[in-house]
Amino acid sequence: MADIKNTTVKIADTKTNAVSAEVGPFSNFVRPFTVNRRETRIFVNCNDLLGFEVGDLTTGKRIKQIVVEGWDKGTVRRHGCPSHGIGLTPDEKEIWLCDGTNMRLHIFSGIEPYRQLTSIPLQDMPGWVTFTLDGKYAYPSSGEVIDVKTRKVLTILKDENYNTVESEKVLEIDFKDSKPIRAGDQFGLGRVIR
Repeated sequence: MADIKNTTVKIADTKTNAVSAEVGPFSNFVRPFTVNRRETRIFVNCNDLLGFEVGDLTTGKRIKQIVVEGWDKGTVRRHGCPSHGIGLTPDEKEIWLCDGTNMRLHIFSGIEPYRQLTSIPLQDMPGWVTFTLDGKYAYPSSGEVIDVKTRKVLTILKDENYNTVESEKVLEIDFKDSKPIRAGDQFGLGRVIR
C-alpha cells in the first residue's frame, strides 16, 4: 500500500489486517507501482522522477533508481508526476513506463540491469498502462492499443460516436459459456510463474 504523501510502501498481512513490513524510503512520494509475481521486487514511480525506482520486498530496501535517458523531464497536465504509470508485461520480460511530459511509453528490460530499450510515441499524456492477461496487448491510458511484440499502435479506442476515449480504468474479464472464468486488473502486475 502507498499513499501520495509517503516515501515508503507498506505491506499488509491480510490475516491480521496489520502492516507487517515497509519498503523504502524511496527518493520522493510514491505514486503508481507494480510488483513481480514472486513478490520479491517492486517497481515504483516517484514524484519528480522521469524514471522509476526498484525496491527489494524481501529486505525492505530501495535498491536502484533508473532515470529515462534522452528525454527531458518537464511539466505535466495531470497527476503532477512525470512518470505516473508503470507496468510489467505479464511474462515480466519488460517494464513499460509512462512519460507524461513527452507523451511516450519507455520500455525497459524487466530484469537487471534494467536497460532502456525503446520508446513509443502516444497521442496524449499517459498516466497508466496495463496489459491483457495473455500479454499480447498494452493499453496506455491515452487510448492506444499496442501490440506488445511489435510495439506498434494497432488502433485508438473510440466511443460509439467515433470520439477517441482514454481511461486509466481498464479491466479484462474472460468468459466461457457466458460465465466469467478469469479477470485481469489495471495494475500491470507480473504474472510469470517460474
